[in-house]
Amino acid sequence: MSGPGRRQGGTRHDAVQAIARRLLEERLDELTSRALEQLEAEEAAYASGDWDPVQKREGMRRTLELALSRLAGGPVPRTVSRATEDVGRERAEQAFPLTALMHSFQLDLRTLWEAVLAEGRARGISADPDFLDGLIRVWEATDANSVEVVDAYRRTERDLASRRTEVRNRAFSRLVLEGEQDPSTVAEASTLLGFSEHVALTVVVVESVPTGDPALSQVDDALRRGGLLRHFGWMGDELLGIIGHGRCDEEALLAMLRPFAPWRCGVAEVPGLALTARGIRFARAAIRSSAQPGVRHVEGHWVGAIMSAQEELTGAMATGVLRPLLELRDSDSIVETLRWYLDLGSVAEVAARTYRHRNTVGNRLQAAEEATGLKLSRPNDAARLVLALAWLETEAGARFRATVS
Repeated sequence: MSGPGRRQGGTRHDAVQAIARRLLEERLDELTSRALEQLEAEEAAYASGDWDPVQKREGMRRTLELALSRLAGGPVPRTVSRATEDVGRERAEQAFPLTALMHSFQLDLRTLWEAVLAEGRARGISADPDFLDGLIRVWEATDANSVEVVDAYRRTERDLASRRTEVRNRAFSRLVLEGEQDPSTVAEASTLLGFSEHVALTVVVVESVPTGDPALSQVDDALRRGGLLRHFGWMGDELLGIIGHGRCDEEALLAMLRPFAPWRCGVAEVPGLALTARGIRFARAAIRSSAQPGVRHVEGHWVGAIMSAQEELTGAMATGVLRPLLELRDSDSIVETLRWYLDLGSVAEVAARTYRHRNTVGNRLQAAEEATGLKLSRPNDAARLVLALAWLETEAGARFRATVS
């Protein structure tokens, strides 16, 4: 009893395979036409697509043939074995919406489901439990097609994105290296990077930030939310970037760059794409203005940037001014007070800001004048002290201070 029952059930179950073979051999063109008609009626992306109707029909026919071959249980013809991969790749290259592509495979399922069910009715087995169980194989066949086409689509998207990124990075590198001398390089970068040649740019340089650090995505997300066009690329161990800042003010932009604060980060402005290399030089000078990490705009660090640009000359001047100052017993406090005074210009205000008595401030300033031989009341002498203290903040200044200490 049990043996014949299984054979009978299996025979009825195999009716789905038999129907699939008949549809494959006799009705494939009809099913292709039906599926295309439904697709163009229901999916605007296909109806309005500017493509060769022969190519569109051939893609639909091949994917239906692949699904029916799987459903029939026989070998898949070589001519259609790559149908889903081809369709997925082609649609990704066309930048065709993935949602519309998936809708087309849902219609494949509907077309085949209705065709198999109609054949079952014609054979008088549409209510048979085994036949109905076998219908699940229609879904499985079309689902296999869907999975393959999505995989191919996304793989192609990744490849295309990688190639676009590579091309953009090469254009950016050429802009940095050749843009000042070659207008054609600037024009190419403008096209590939999407920046107008004459837009005002913020140029960013970050030293030694790891490629996988979350700061990169944090900054990119902040700039994207601010609606700012940007491009970042690596050159050696430096991260270089250009940002079309639009109407964004300097304070707001520096806030967006704050995730770079654990490293030395320099920022500069240039009036056009051709001056990107100059902006990078200025941003690097802002970095060299201090040995400490942080985001520094060159506009707020001109003195230190200028002092770092000619290390031999500025170093000779600064060490001559600083050595006797750093050899004083209370040199750290004296240097701190001198910085405050050169910034504020008032003994009373320095005393208030540093919570020191005015006499203490005055005594420290007098000690600085006696040690250096420079008078704070003389503009030229005061300028030398400003420059020397700015140089002291640079890496060269930090090394010098360590030798004197």
